[in-house]
Amino acid sequence: MNPSGEKFNRTGDLSCGPRSFRRENRGDVILWRFAHAPPGSNVVFTTRRGGVSRAPYESLNLGFHVNDSALDVRRNRAILARVLDLDPSRLTSPRQRHTARVESLEDETLTGSGAAGEESGFDPCDGLATSLRGAPVLLHFADCVPVALMGSGPSGKPVVAMLHAGRKGLMEGVIGSGVSLLTERYDMPPRGVTAAIGPAIGACCYRVGEEIGTAFESRFGPDVIARDGDGVRLDIRSAAKAALRQAGLISGNIHVLRLCTGCDEDFYSYRREGVTGRHGAIAWIE
Repeated sequence: MNPSGEKFNRTGDLSCGPRSFRRENRGDVILWRFAHAPPGSNVVFTTRRGGVSRAPYESLNLGFHVNDSALDVRRNRAILARVLDLDPSRLTSPRQRHTARVESLEDETLTGSGAAGEESGFDPCDGLATSLRGAPVLLHFADCVPVALMGSGPSGKPVVAMLHAGRKGLMEGVIGSGVSLLTERYDMPPRGVTAAIGPAIGACCYRVGEEIGTAFESRFGPDVIARDGDGVRLDIRSAAKAALRQAGLISGNIHVLRLCTGCDEDFYSYRREGVTGRHGAIAWIE
């Protein structure tokens, strides 16, 4: 069996075609932009390139919780905000704890929570949705799956959400929670939601025990694992895609950037490095 037909290669093809995601070089900063975001919505996945942090966090570390210099993290976030023409004080980051909890940012007074330090008004929280303009939602990653959701309600007002889907969060249902929030809070039918799955560790670099593999196979189907002579390989991006389908999204509305954070040293990888920084996934409405 071969999850997603990848053959566990180390190159990372751009699923749904190269036009789904666009690599952008902004000086030293390297980004991947989702090219099919609905009008007024933006989704960008960062790399580790272009910041000021020192080893082992070099260089565009966006996570405060990894023991990097807080001053350097704030400088990195300011660099990112500048190249995206955003206000760094309005970056809103939840305190991620591998839960299935997804919340809404609709109170202007909470905009910017978590911008300047680890503490956040959204804690615990592993997904954040908003319809506010100019209120960028920033989550951080180092192998887990970033999942952006986009669409609009009956009024046509755009809505974006960003989810942190790690192995635990996937099993606990963070993706279903995110889609349910869009349906219940913003009256968005799942069939009208567009999803972008960003860089994450691939099956080529992710081995798990038999018990975990069996649980994922039971929950998300046989295509999310492969067994070989060395054990079980887990494709958590395919599990995220399966979770989106289970939540009601149309396959054609799900786009996957198949870059493996374990292979590609443009990204942080907890599995590869242990002590390391965090790249980001950011969504906002113009």
